This record gives sequence, C-alpha cells and structure tokens, in this order.
Amino acid sequence: MIRFDRRQRSALSETLRELANLAAAAFGLGQFVTGGQPFSPLLMLMGIGFWIAFVGVGLLLEGE
Repeated sequence: MIRFDRRQRSALSETLRELANLAAAAFGLGQFVTGGQPFSPLLMLMGIGFWIAFVGVGLLLEGE
C-alpha cells in the first residue's frame, strides 16, 4: 500500500478535483461544442458521476 505524507495527499486531492472539473466539462459541455449530434442525457449523467467520484476521492484523501 502506498503511504503519502500530508503534502502529497493535498497535491493529489487538488489534482483529482481539477480532473473532476475536466471530466464534467468533457462529458457535459462537450456535447454542445459538437453541434452535429443530439444531446445525450447518458453522457451528462456520466460527467456528473465522474465529477462526484473524483471530488469524493479527493476529499477523502484530504481528510485522512
């Protein structure tokens, strides 16, 4: 098992939260950029799910 010190956990947590925003933007807002295809609620839900998962893991790492 990998052991991180406080500074490493903080950096990893921040990176995961930034990745969450990128995933939400890619799955959610990316649909509007590619105007040729219809809106997909499944992709929007996937973006929300990735955001919740990455932010949740990031916050768990920060609170440890």
